[in-house]
Amino acid sequence: MDVVADYLDECRRRGVLEVRIVHGRGRGVRRAEVRRLLAARADVRAVRDAPPLSGGWGATLVVLAPAKDGEGRPE
Repeated sequence: MDVVADYLDECRRRGVLEVRIVHGRGRGVRRAEVRRLLAARADVRAVRDAPPLSGGWGATLVVLAPAKDGEGRPE
């Protein structure tokens, strides 16, 4: 899940605050891991399943808080 955390950090640094994480459908194991990681992050403002044309329950949409000036990796 480090790659997901790194992706979110880089998105915030670049000012990209709405992102889609594609985790696949399968049995929902990766989806659950992604959702746990997102729930633990203070910089995540909203999480929801993607609409059907954007991946449906095989993808998660995330809204991030803007990074503050000089902010490094969020805790």
